Amino acid sequence: MNTFKMKMKEKLSENLSLRDLAKNLFDYLNKLEQNEIMLDFAGIKSISNSFAQEYLEQKKISKKLIREENVPENIQKMFDVIASEPEKPQLIDIKKIKVTCLSL
Repeated sequence: MNTFKMKMKEKLSENLSLRDLAKNLFDYLNKLEQNEIMLDFAGIKSISNSFAQEYLEQKKISKKLIREENVPENIQKMFDVIASEPEKPQLIDIKKIKVTCLSL
């Protein structure tokens, strides 16, 4: 099987900071004909909590086999922190809210 390889620094940035950047990355990856994808994180200097969170969420729902290589220690630590966070409980159940219209 043919594996698609991508250098994150060349295609995105050395600083991965925006949630939308991760979303756009997966929009692109999910359209590829290859089912196996190798993302090379060599040269990545920083990653935001938002990017890491969206990246891991998109990776979880993708039908592609996505693997990482050359992940710097600080980037891996951020992924580990995000992956170990428990899911936040939903505070408001939208289905149970009754809407009231007030008019003057």
